[in-house]
Amino acid sequence: MNITIRQATIKDFKTIQTLNAALFESDSTNDDALDLSWPHSLRGVEYYREALHSPEKITLLAEDNDYRPLGYLIGSARNKFGYRTVKTGELENMYVVPAMRRQGIGRALILKLLVWLKNHKVDRLYVSTYVKNSGGVDFYQNIGFKDFERGLELSL
Repeated sequence: MNITIRQATIKDFKTIQTLNAALFESDSTNDDALDLSWPHSLRGVEYYREALHSPEKITLLAEDNDYRPLGYLIGSARNKFGYRTVKTGELENMYVVPAMRRQGIGRALILKLLVWLKNHKVDRLYVSTYVKNSGGVDFYQNIGFKDFERGLELSL
C-alpha cells in the first residue's frame, strides 16, 4: 500500500475534525477532564479553520491509495517560548488510526513537518504528551525528542 502525506485544505475540514475527535477519545483514558465535545464545539471549529488557513500553521493528512485517511498532524511555526533564545515550533496534535500504527505514518508526518519548520526558520520542535502515554513517549524519543520539561497538575 502506498501512503501519501499532503498538506490538508479546507475540503479536508471534516476529516481533520473526525480524526481529532478520535484523538480526544483515545486521550480520554489519560485525562479525566478532557472535553470530548471540544472537536465539534465552536472553539474546535475555529481551531481547525486556523490550522488550515494560517501561514504559521500546517495541517498534514496521511492517506492510502483510495484516499482513506490514515492520520493527521497539526504543527505550528509560532515561537512556543518567546522567552528563549531559539525559535521553537510545536507539534500541536497528531493521530494515526490504530490499525495503521507502527507502519511509519507518524514518522513520515513528523519528517514532513520538520522540512516545513526549517523553511519557516524554526530551530527546535516541541511536543507534549501524557505521562501515561508510554507508547507516545517512546515514539517521540525514538525520533529524537528529548525530555525538556514536565507539567504537573493539582486538583482543587
